[in-house]
Amino acid sequence: MNGLYLAASGAASKVEALNISAHNLANSGTPGFRRFELAPQAVEQAPSPYQYASVPASPTLDMAQGPLRNSGGPLDVAVVGSGFIRVQTDNGGEAYTRNGQLEMTQDGALLAAGQPVMSASGGTITLPAGPITIAGDGSISVNGQLTTKISIADPQGATLVPIGSSLYGSSSDDPLPEATDSQLRQGFLEESGGNPITEATNMVSIMRSYESAINAVHTIDDTQQRAIQTFTLQA
Repeated sequence: MNGLYLAASGAASKVEALNISAHNLANSGTPGFRRFELAPQAVEQAPSPYQYASVPASPTLDMAQGPLRNSGGPLDVAVVGSGFIRVQTDNGGEAYTRNGQLEMTQDGALLAAGQPVMSASGGTITLPAGPITIAGDGSISVNGQLTTKISIADPQGATLVPIGSSLYGSSSDDPLPEATDSQLRQGFLEESGGNPITEATNMVSIMRSYESAINAVHTIDDTQQRAIQTFTLQA
C-alpha cells in the first residue's frame, strides 16, 4: 500500500508542477512577471516509515532581474534592482508590481497593472497634462516641473504572494519600506523572467514524469488486486 501512496503523491505533485509551468508560459510576455517556482517537499506521516511527495501551499517567486527591452514609451519604466512599484488596491490597501507599463486615465491618474500608483509621500499620483520625464529615483517632472515621486517598495526580508494581474502582496499585510537600491529606467520595460522555450520544455518533462507516476500507480494497483484475489481463493 505504501508503494501506491508514494506513486500517487508523486503524480499529484507533478499535476501542481504542470499548472505552475503553464502559468509561467502564459505570462512569458507580461512585463516584469516573476516566475513561480515549486519545490516539492518530502514529508513523513505516521505510522508509515516512508516519505511522500508534498507541494507547498503557495509557490515561491523567482526574484531574479529580467532582461530590459527598449520600448521608447514615455510611460514605460523598468525597475532595476529588487524594488517593486507600490500601488493602491481597490480596498485602499497596498500591492506591488514590476509591470512598468504605466497608463494615465483621462483625469490624469497614473496606473500600474491597472491600479493607482502611490507616491513616496503617500497617496496616489495624479498628473497634469504635458510631456512627462521620469528620473531614476522615480521623480516625475511634467513640463519640466518636478511634480511627484513614484514610491518604490523594498521586498527584501518579506514574503510576497501573487494576488493576480501582475500584482503581489505582502504575506504579513505589513507595508513594505521604501527601496534604496532600485532605480527606474524610462523608455524601457523589464521582460518576464521566464523563457517560453524553457517553460515549454519543462512542461514536456513534467508530463512524462506524470505519465510514469500514473503507470506506476496502475501497476501497483493491479498487483495488489491480483494478490487479494489469490489470497481470497486460497482462503
